[in-house]
Amino acid sequence: MQMFSIYDMHTSRQARNLSEMNIAEAVRPWFKDVDSMQVRRAIDALAVPATRKQAADYLGISLVQVA
Repeated sequence: MQMFSIYDMHTSRQARNLSEMNIAEAVRPWFKDVDSMQVRRAIDALAVPATRKQAADYLGISLVQVA
């Protein structure tokens, strides 16, 4: 299982040392005021390794793999 730290590139939000299975749930509150189907889909896509980078780019967050 991979571990990640997440950094919002537009605010000071960050979440550190999360398992890849928890990334989507960690950032979901960051976007609670955004009423967009595309944002919800991008958040859900963070849980899928094949779509994770594209989703992170769309959301404006940086995912850094940690040891």
